[in-house]
Amino acid sequence: MLLLTVASFLLFLSISSPAWAQAVAKDVVSFASTEGLTLIKEGLSKDPEGYGYANDAEISEITIGEGMQIYFIDGAKLKQASNSLIETVIPQEIWEFLVLSSGVPKSKMIIQKDSTGPYQVTEFGGNPDTLAYVIQSLHAEGAVSEPTLIRERDEYIAAFKKDNQELIIAPQQASAAESKGLPSNLEPHTPEHLIEVLQTMQNDSSDDEQDGSGTLASAYYADDNNHLTRSITISAIIALVAVFLIWAYLRRRKFLSSFKDRLKIY
Repeated sequence: MLLLTVASFLLFLSISSPAWAQAVAKDVVSFASTEGLTLIKEGLSKDPEGYGYANDAEISEITIGEGMQIYFIDGAKLKQASNSLIETVIPQEIWEFLVLSSGVPKSKMIIQKDSTGPYQVTEFGGNPDTLAYVIQSLHAEGAVSEPTLIRERDEYIAAFKKDNQELIIAPQQASAAESKGLPSNLEPHTPEHLIEVLQTMQNDSSDDEQDGSGTLASAYYADDNNHLTRSITISAIIALVAVFLIWAYLRRRKFLSSFKDRLKIY
């Protein structure tokens, strides 16, 4: 699981401040580490095993890890997008935090606030692997600007700028990363391909009145694999044509040589 690949790194995250750190308001962090933590401990204690914890003792020791504000993609802006995903997003009054057990991500906590009300814990529990993955990926990039955590179809995309270039960390499927062979490297990419995939999914959903089923990660990597397969097929055809031309050339030379030899005899 992705959890195993990020656990040791995130032990460091809980005690450090990253160079790229998104400016999460102090009152949000304060609520998360006090009232929010108390609330989720009470909720998790009602069914420790169901939430993936060993017992109440483990829950009593959990801490709040790193958190980021959530951004949603604006559909109208997405339709017009070509090379920037950051320009399509809108910030939400939603923050997602990692919940750590012995420094390792064990679940998540989502905090939300409307325009007039107080902060509230709206969700807790769940698999933290993909959230931990994008946070680890941002840390691996070092100093970046405009770090943006985008949630689309319950999947996470990290977008940021580095050396005046916009880059993205593509969404990952924690449950399928090993079984389906989805890549788990940290290499960032420019956003054009992901924008094309998002636009295709947007059009498919609206034109066919589909429910938007299917994951963004599977569509993104399936398209990548199609491009790879197409490239391999084209390369193979070129190689076969080259082999045939060489064979034809050598056969022609052999024929001409044999014909000349016969002329000499006569």
